[in-house]
Amino acid sequence: MAGPLLRTVADLPVPDRQVFDAIEQLMRELDRMHTLLTDAEITSVRLVVNPERMVVKEAQRTYTYLNLYGYSTDLVISNRVLPQQATGGYFAAWRDIQERHGQLIEEAFAPLPIRRVPMFEQEVVGLAMLRRMAEAIYGEEDPAAVYYQGSRQRVEQTEDGYRLRLPLPLADRSSLQLTQVGEELVVRLGNQKRSIILPRALWGRAAGKATFEGSELVLTFGRPSSAAD
Repeated sequence: MAGPLLRTVADLPVPDRQVFDAIEQLMRELDRMHTLLTDAEITSVRLVVNPERMVVKEAQRTYTYLNLYGYSTDLVISNRVLPQQATGGYFAAWRDIQERHGQLIEEAFAPLPIRRVPMFEQEVVGLAMLRRMAEAIYGEEDPAAVYYQGSRQRVEQTEDGYRLRLPLPLADRSSLQLTQVGEELVVRLGNQKRSIILPRALWGRAAGKATFEGSELVLTFGRPSSAAD
C-alpha cells in the first residue's frame, strides 16, 4: 500500500510491489534465522583461540558480544599448543608463554569446556589432517553434541543502566574484589579469577552494586561517569 500511496500523493518514483514484497520476505527470513541462531538447544558457537595474549583478548571480546546478543557458546578450542616434545632450547620460553596464556584462557572462559589442539608437524590441509585435528578435539565424542548449556556470562539492560551476570558456582563470596581498567574488568573471588572484556555499552560505566543470585554474581553498571559529573 505504501508504494501506490506515495506515488499518488507525492508524484515520486517508487519501487513497484515486487520490491516491497522482496523486502518483507527478506525480513521474515532474517527473523527466522535469528530465531534459529539464538536457540541454544540446536545452535552454538565454538571459539578457536591461540594461546597468545592479543588473540585471547580478541576472543574475549567476541565472547562478550555473542553473549550480549543472545548467541550461545558451548566450547573453546585452544589451538596450536606446543606439544610435550617441544621442551628445550628455542621452544622452552614459548612453552612457558603458552602455559601462562593457557591459564588466562581458563580464567576468561570458565565455566565453558576448553579443548587443546597441539601444533602439528605440518599444516592442517586436506582431509587426513582435518581428521587428525577432529580426533584431537573430540576423540570418540559426537562433534554435533552441545557441550555446555549452563549459565553463562551475559549482559542485560535495565531502566537505570546494565547488569552483568557471571556464573561463579562454589565461589568464596566473602573475598570479592573488582578491578576495572578501561574496557577490562577483573573479578576475583577467593581462588577464582575472571577477566572480562566489557561491551562498548559499559565503557565509562563504573561497576556498582555486586550481589549473588544463586550461583551467579550480578554486577550493576549505572550511568556513564561523564553523565554523572
